[in-house]
Amino acid sequence: MARLDWYIRANLRPRHFQLLVALDELRHVGRVADYLNITQPAVSKSLSELERGLEVRLFERDPKGLIPTAFGECLIRFSRSVLRELNTTRDELRHLKAGTTGSIRIGMLPVAAPALVPRSVILLKEEAPATTVVLVEGNSDSLLPMLQEGKLDIIVGTLPSAPRHTGLELQPLHPGEAIVAVCGTRNPLAGREKITVQDLAGYPLIIPPPDAIFREHVDAIMDYFDMPLPAGAIESGSMTASNTFIRDANAISFYSQHLAQHYSRVSGISILPLKMPPAIVTAPIGVVWPKHVEMPASTRLLIEKLAEVIDSVFDTGVEGQGL
Repeated sequence: MARLDWYIRANLRPRHFQLLVALDELRHVGRVADYLNITQPAVSKSLSELERGLEVRLFERDPKGLIPTAFGECLIRFSRSVLRELNTTRDELRHLKAGTTGSIRIGMLPVAAPALVPRSVILLKEEAPATTVVLVEGNSDSLLPMLQEGKLDIIVGTLPSAPRHTGLELQPLHPGEAIVAVCGTRNPLAGREKITVQDLAGYPLIIPPPDAIFREHVDAIMDYFDMPLPAGAIESGSMTASNTFIRDANAISFYSQHLAQHYSRVSGISILPLKMPPAIVTAPIGVVWPKHVEMPASTRLLIEKLAEVIDSVFDTGVEGQGL
């Protein structure tokens, strides 16, 4: 144990962490060599030196590639954490040299992109105008890996379910909101005072992809109404594309209430007066960040601003659900 402690403290270097992460992601010595711009023998030598020094096997050699052992997975997690902290320190030093006060890289899920994050950033910039803000919009499958790799500081939006938040801290800011049916303003259903689920039959349907957090709520609504998934349904993880289909192809979809209200003001979307099951609401809205990571002051300030504006963005009422 004393030798292991000595080896970790005295011999592990950033190049080792980069090597381990690359081996985990690429699983092939040749591809790792190309990625790190070193020779294949150098990759094999460095890995062998690590395994001898730690006195454990980090990867199993398999015909399909390299497979991390339990020891390897442990060290890979540590390597990612160290590299993330190094990236954060590098960015802070750059901003200090440039005379700015900090930076924050924000991943935005679709529910947070139109209003919640922009309004919060406006307040943040009023208090800390020199803070650099980077915004990245995507779904959970694209943003969570970026968060875990240190490419994002936080994600704002619908909180992931238990299987997805391993290694993450979650801070709920809102309990969730109602879901409404929407169509385009030129759709024959738009403007009607009352509709039933049978009125939706025959119109194209836009639904989230299976890996989207919002998809489980749409599935619950369709089960409640006993709506079969129509042949040719379009699965869209893009709000921009979904809005276009709804406007231009007379499609129907289900949106969280505040998104529907937002796009009804700016994008030719109409909320349908379909009475929805009141028990089905979106998952809580909040912030996600990696565990055991020191949160910069700029990130803490943003979370304060998110908490300030969220109630004005998300309406907990059921307007638009029908009577």
